[in-house]
Amino acid sequence: MADSKDVTLKIDDRDVTVPPGTLVIEAARRMGIEVPSFCYYPGLSLQAACRMCLVEVEKAPKLQTACTLVAMPGMVVRTNTEQVHQARKAMLEFLLANHPLDCPVCDKGGECELQDMAFTYGADKSRFAEEKRHQPERKWSEAVYYDAPRCILCFRCVRVCDEGMDVKALGVGQRGSQSVIIPNGEDHLDCEECGMCIDICPVGALTSGTYRYKTRPWEMKYVSTVCTHCSNGCKTTLSVRNNEILRANNRDLSGFNKDFLCVKGRFGFDFTSHPERLKLPLVRRNGQLEPSSWEDAIAEASRRLAEVHKASGADSIGFIGSNRTTNEENYLLGRIARASIGTNNIDHHRTADYPSLIAALGEKAAAATATMTQLYEADAVLLIGDDPTEQNPLVAWQIRAAIRHRGSRLYVINAKSIKLRRKAKEFVEVPQGGEAAAVRWLSGSDATLDQRVTERLSALKSALEKENNVVIVFGAELTGAAVRDLVKFGASLPGQTRYMALGDYANSRGASDMGLLPHLLPGYAPLADVKAREKFGKVWGAKLMDKPGLDARGMLAAAISGTLRALYVV
Repeated sequence: MADSKDVTLKIDDRDVTVPPGTLVIEAARRMGIEVPSFCYYPGLSLQAACRMCLVEVEKAPKLQTACTLVAMPGMVVRTNTEQVHQARKAMLEFLLANHPLDCPVCDKGGECELQDMAFTYGADKSRFAEEKRHQPERKWSEAVYYDAPRCILCFRCVRVCDEGMDVKALGVGQRGSQSVIIPNGEDHLDCEECGMCIDICPVGALTSGTYRYKTRPWEMKYVSTVCTHCSNGCKTTLSVRNNEILRANNRDLSGFNKDFLCVKGRFGFDFTSHPERLKLPLVRRNGQLEPSSWEDAIAEASRRLAEVHKASGADSIGFIGSNRTTNEENYLLGRIARASIGTNNIDHHRTADYPSLIAALGEKAAAATATMTQLYEADAVLLIGDDPTEQNPLVAWQIRAAIRHRGSRLYVINAKSIKLRRKAKEFVEVPQGGEAAAVRWLSGSDATLDQRVTERLSALKSALEKENNVVIVFGAELTGAAVRDLVKFGASLPGQTRYMALGDYANSRGASDMGLLPHLLPGYAPLADVKAREKFGKVWGAKLMDKPGLDARGMLAAAISGTLRALYVV
């Protein structure tokens, strides 16, 4: 339903209604009308450098750039007139004046925006008789190569590095037609090597050191998957040729991370074809690990577990699951441990304390846990512990975007001077391991803290009490009672407070949800809950034990002491 403040205008003789402040280029895209541009990129500051998005506006004395033109009521815009066509063709002629005609060897060939526009507008002739300017290609890092003659000076790379990543590793040197993109290390890049500049480049000026000269876009298959690294769960698209992954990106913007990928998500796929990666299971026989078939390995593991179970009982076996496997696999592992073997000795490598958060929120858990979209839409964010830039990069990206686009405020409590400190309205530095004490103080409980810290916390608390729609993000520094104190404090804030616990690995949350815990069943149902035990026991066809098992540390200690005879590790 249209809002009373919405703006109605006419584009190519069709009416369109958009929210106030919408740019004409975005209004046209809503209608399926392509207005070409090189410098414009959603989410980045406006540049108006390439002049490809020129459109006619009724009663305007000259063509206007659609990427900077705000839609106004009654405006009449034409995007496909002869004047517009000729203007765009002329702009292409300028852009191609020094651009090398090396499409056959350029890595961007087949997916180059400049190439597409040259085909569309037919810029097949040039009135420039001068020789093209030549410069050698430069290697800025193992991941990034720069070819200056191909650069069309759209400045997308500079802006995404500055605004999106808050790294500022790229800039512009010299002036006018002599302008070039320059790295922060004089002749090399000193940055996070995220590769955002490569993907956002509309031409072949910035290319990937891991992908260059290997294949063509039409020779590859594109496979959508979830990034295997941190717990943010970014969607990525793998480009595969002959069963080998050659690159990763998300240029189709189809995931909730849209075009964002960190260095691990973009380049961290080489393990799939590493020469040391096991391709067959190994079974130890006569003191040596020997390659075996899967059937043989599974039968051997089953036989040995059965022997231990018969000789020493169920509690002499432990299961350590993985936070990199799927929910289905984690669920089945819990079923094997509890129903087939009969032990609650099951755990996984835990970081964020999801069980304590779910328990503290109770029935409100589903509505009070924040999504990535809600993090971006928050009026304020309180970050406690963790370093999202390094450990949960999409969270850091969303926080920076919220500050940049929506004016959100960031408040940070941390023992380290993390990078996001630069964006914080309030930053409270606590002693190492002091995050829990800080939360205890915020919730009104007694806490031993330095006076300087309490003064800063008091200022932070006063500021948060004036906020609305707060998302509280916390890392592994808060567990157990500290999480309960955090929820107590969050409940005292005005409006809707949501929470996001930051795990370390791809399915940290799933491993907890599926019950890879010594005291909880799937869905965080307590072992002490008779109805829950009966429910899962009926499904699994076994009677479940109510005594909590050993956690991961306890299992390792028991294995060393000899009381645990077998350990099944995923």
